[in-house]
Amino acid sequence: VTPDANSGCDIALALIEAFAADPSMNPRGGLAMGRMLDRGGDCYGPIVNLAARLAEEAVPGEVLIPKETCPVVQDAGLRCEPAGRRQLRGFAEPVPLVSVSRA
Repeated sequence: VTPDANSGCDIALALIEAFAADPSMNPRGGLAMGRMLDRGGDCYGPIVNLAARLAEEAVPGEVLIPKETCPVVQDAGLRCEPAGRRQLRGFAEPVPLVSVSRA
């Protein structure tokens, strides 16, 4: 959980970069922004589920975000590449995704 999508993407990309040299690690990430419920240090809600599903879908070394989040992170100098529409468990419609990387 971060205050904004830019921070979340930066942290995820930094972790992937930090573990890139270790062949036993396969870091990947998924981020989504929106409202959630925070109780006792745990987070709940559809946005939390979306982030978890995106992390499951990402290939090693990739950070996936919903397409609608792309303009927010591009303003921070990150690059968004189309990653298709994916049918995610728990979501009725396919979700348009992008893969985020440093520009």
